[in-house]
Amino acid sequence: MGEWQKRLHRLVLAGLLVAASTEFVPLAAQEVAETPAAAGTPVATEEPVAQSEGQADLDEALRMKVVSNGLQDLSKVIVRLEIAIDKGLDVEDNDFAERMLSDSLMERATALMRIINSQSILDQRIQQIRKMATSDLRGVIAYDDPPAVAYFLLGKLLALPGGDPREARRAISNFLKIEELPNAQRAEALVLRARMTKDKSKALENMDQAIKLAPEKTGYRLAKAIFLRQANRLDEALATIEEVIQISPENGNAVILQGEIYRQQSRIEEALASFEKATQLVPQAPGPYQNRGEIYRLQGEFDKAIAQFNEVLKLQPGVLLALLHRADAYMAAGKLPEALADIEVVLKKKPSIPAPHRLHAEILVKMDRLDEAVEEMERISEAMPDQLELKMQLALYYLFDKKPRQAIEAYSDVLDLDKDNFMALQARGDANLNIGKHAEAIADFRRALKLKPEDTTLLNNLAWVLATSPEDGLRDGKQAVELATQACEQTEYKTPHILSTLAAAFAEDGNFETAIKWSQQAVDLDDPEHAAQLAKELDSYREGQPWREKQSFEDKVTPEPLEETPQSPPNSIPRGVEPGPIKIQPLEETPQGQPN
Repeated sequence: MGEWQKRLHRLVLAGLLVAASTEFVPLAAQEVAETPAAAGTPVATEEPVAQSEGQADLDEALRMKVVSNGLQDLSKVIVRLEIAIDKGLDVEDNDFAERMLSDSLMERATALMRIINSQSILDQRIQQIRKMATSDLRGVIAYDDPPAVAYFLLGKLLALPGGDPREARRAISNFLKIEELPNAQRAEALVLRARMTKDKSKALENMDQAIKLAPEKTGYRLAKAIFLRQANRLDEALATIEEVIQISPENGNAVILQGEIYRQQSRIEEALASFEKATQLVPQAPGPYQNRGEIYRLQGEFDKAIAQFNEVLKLQPGVLLALLHRADAYMAAGKLPEALADIEVVLKKKPSIPAPHRLHAEILVKMDRLDEAVEEMERISEAMPDQLELKMQLALYYLFDKKPRQAIEAYSDVLDLDKDNFMALQARGDANLNIGKHAEAIADFRRALKLKPEDTTLLNNLAWVLATSPEDGLRDGKQAVELATQACEQTEYKTPHILSTLAAAFAEDGNFETAIKWSQQAVDLDDPEHAAQLAKELDSYREGQPWREKQSFEDKVTPEPLEETPQSPPNSIPRGVEPGPIKIQPLEETPQGQPN
């Protein structure tokens, strides 16, 4: 019992004794007390004692504390004590009031912690409660000889998302300085500090100490496994999980984590086996279904993926990550109305995340609703100007929509933010080539080639424009031969349109005999789609004429995306760059592992 509590206890007892003595005092004594003093008999009087300004508030706080019930009453006691201290008390009463205030703040913070632990920290109301609890604990620590647990609770609060890891680490370190801590408390604090320690070796040391102090706590070993996984020490993480499974074979969360690490290592069959075992251990856990669904989706088994995501949504209706992945699987399976329905649910709940917008636009394009897709990408790209993937996808849709100049603007926006973005440089070069801006195209191709000097498509396209541009100052036959030769070597001289580029380069360099050789070989490979064009080039070289080509704005952009390997014939309009697969970002509402 604290000093202020002892005093309050004494005051309460004293109040009861006064009431009792007044009720049972003998009648004669009352009469004597009420008899006036005899004439001439002096009456002793006490000098009034000066009272501190805050005394009345302190007394009221004591009275309120006696009858307090719940957080609201406790908060009133705290306010009254603060008022008393601010107004001023004598030294003894001030010490008494501060001790009482410290204990009351600690009591309220502890009660608030119970509320926080039972709710989602992302809830706005819980965020406000955390601020109050944090303030209370800081207040407790500010007084002399604070209880050790105040440091621990403050560390836990500040370690939560949105907290202050540095201050949390200091608070936990102060807690750990106490020598007489029980092993269980010390172990918990060590794991908490490890999570906030930037030095990975020190963090791991803290976790190992915690495991040594509490070897039966499998949660600490799981925390270590997660830490090792984040550090990309996957084999060590798996070994730690095996320790957990040996101690607790029915630990579903350990088996789920094991499967996720196997999946990260591309050990797909082992991952699927772990997820199957996890489903047997904890059939109500959606995590294994979600993981299996993602595996099947990436393997192209879309119907099986959809079935897994359906199970997730049965267990956790409305979980956004499952809806997002199912929408992608529906789209890949050609079930566009179903895909659209799923993604619209996601967008309604999370309109500020880029990935659902990208997927929504892609679905619209596949439904031949390109105008809507362009409109959405323009709107969301403007709202999120730092998201390069959005601008890249918008640029691609401009090419689909036969708007190369707008595509160039979008790629330029990307390069303003990321000057070494290879895909944007290559695609802008192709778009510039598309509208006849050969100098700009060459500049982009050269910049891109510094980033990826062995990219076959880039080597081919730059060689082509250097060999065939009608602008005399831009052509360079010798360099065109060098670049085209590299492209041919990488494709083993088996790709017609790249052989065509090599022929054009030799023709520009004045070596028509070699140009005819490679042009004939391109024709002989029998590319029916471009046979007529290749034959015209061969005829030109036989007549001793180099090939010249320049696209104009009127040329139409093919809506087919550029493949990673060079397949576009050099005389065709350069195609845009595909934005790549939609990268599904983690959402807040993700399927959980083993239910609590």
